[in-house]
Amino acid sequence: MKKTSFIFILIFLSPLMELVRYPIIYSTNEPLFHAVIEVLFTFIILTSIILYLYHKILNKKIIDAFRNNHFNFKLVIIGIELFLLEVSFVLLTANPHESFQTNLSNLIGYNDSKLLLLCIVASLTLSPIVVELFFRDLIQSYLKKNFNAKYAILLSSFIYGISHSLFSIISLAYYILAGVLLGKSREESNGIIAPIVLHCSWDILILLMLWIY
Repeated sequence: MKKTSFIFILIFLSPLMELVRYPIIYSTNEPLFHAVIEVLFTFIILTSIILYLYHKILNKKIIDAFRNNHFNFKLVIIGIELFLLEVSFVLLTANPHESFQTNLSNLIGYNDSKLLLLCIVASLTLSPIVVELFFRDLIQSYLKKNFNAKYAILLSSFIYGISHSLFSIISLAYYILAGVLLGKSREESNGIIAPIVLHCSWDILILLMLWIY
């Protein structure tokens, strides 16, 4: 019963991880500084929650996820697979007749150029850290601890997909597949550095492709 309760708690918290790059309290008629403060405050709160759950659920120190990371050729293969997945995702979902800002606005959900810039900066810095610590380290490690590695990757990827896109079947499928590849990188590297780097690379490549496309 306790295992199930923890899983439901993690599922409930999973959509909140995206708030680190989406300042939902901020209003466009306020100074952008307020949105920056909100993003930083959210990052601190979410990181604190992850630290608490990491200690409570895994009984480990979160710094362990950054120690003894392994890097090998399999991670290069995973990176290539992630790149190909991303290319097909952009080609399938973006509109080539729209401008870069329009496609970006459709992807992110903001029309304001300042908020778009803030979201991009947060997506390339704070978001990969929070999201990967939560999904690939906390959830995946907890599931692996109680079940097995394959089940942990699949379920954590499914939760990852739902938290990113619940109302689009195409986006849901792509995010689940991306989650599987990021989860495999977590297992292959024995740490969280590789998933964070790959996640950041995913966001950078999407921006480049939208700009070129």
